[in-house]
Amino acid sequence: MVYCLVKKPTPITGLLLLIILNRAILASLDVPYIIDMGSKLVIALSVAALILLIIWGYHGVLPLLFGIEIGGGMGQVFLVAVWGWNLTVLLSSIISMATGMLGVSIIMNIESEHQQMIEADGESEYVIEVEDVYKDYVVGNIVVHALRGISMRVRRGEFVAIMGPSGSGKSTLLNLIGALDKPTSGKIYIDGVDISKLDEDQLAELRNRKIGFVFQMFNLINRTSVARNVELPSIITRMPKKKRIEKVRKLLSILGLDEDAMKRRPIFLSGGQQQRVAIARALMNDPKIILADEPTGNLDSKTGKEVMEYLKMLNRKLGTTVVVVTHDRSVAMMADRILHIMDGKIIREEYVGDGYGNE
Repeated sequence: MVYCLVKKPTPITGLLLLIILNRAILASLDVPYIIDMGSKLVIALSVAALILLIIWGYHGVLPLLFGIEIGGGMGQVFLVAVWGWNLTVLLSSIISMATGMLGVSIIMNIESEHQQMIEADGESEYVIEVEDVYKDYVVGNIVVHALRGISMRVRRGEFVAIMGPSGSGKSTLLNLIGALDKPTSGKIYIDGVDISKLDEDQLAELRNRKIGFVFQMFNLINRTSVARNVELPSIITRMPKKKRIEKVRKLLSILGLDEDAMKRRPIFLSGGQQQRVAIARALMNDPKIILADEPTGNLDSKTGKEVMEYLKMLNRKLGTTVVVVTHDRSVAMMADRILHIMDGKIIREEYVGDGYGNE
């Protein structure tokens, strides 16, 4: 499936209307049966595409439709050559090929813009930049100020803990960094990309490509296997099946889970094992950033420490930036740097070691 930006819907809409008009005129004439049926099929596809475009901005059928138009136009030229001269059919074929090629060109340009919007500039040493961010929630007649002008930066490959009591705003901040929510004001840059400029489809793609999430509740699908849970993000990006399976095995092996665990359903694993599965899933698309929200919250202290050791090992081994939200001091102390948050503000910064991953 292909989802495109609808920044300039008029050209696409105009092309669809032109296709419908061209094909309707052709179908109303005395033309060969194959042309008549082909025209009616294209009209049906075009109407469906137009409705989907208006309602959802969905472009999934458009590449197929424009491809059919190009092929149909070429087929009509062939039929004119075989069955004899027909000016109407020939003109219609020229219009079909022109609209098809123009449509394909527009979609390719939109897709290119779509990709460029989420690409990193490759220049900044910071993979996360938060600039004067405020986040307010309206609950009835009350405005809750969750974040109050937060600014922070995280270097590539850094391990950062955000620590604070319940209600301090740490999870809200993590949701904003993860592009799961939008700030009331301020700017957030992820891998050099200003995410305030992205639409919902682009944000979803950015999350899938650049960010891995690890949650307190694991969020695994218990009706399917561990292997299937881990490979899900890569299915969305259309990673080849063979490569997916190899990567699942490699990640689970690194995280201390064997072939037997791969075949089980998550419900039959311990809490620590389930969290390691969640970490493997988060790493499946080689994200720039791992965001972990209270990853040890549902684990005993020993298992929680093991999970944090795995996160730290992955941070060192793969160079993945890790940001952990926690209220547990022992968890936070495993990071390079601790940001202390209170009442929606960062009140102080604490370095563990030299702040660059060296103890």
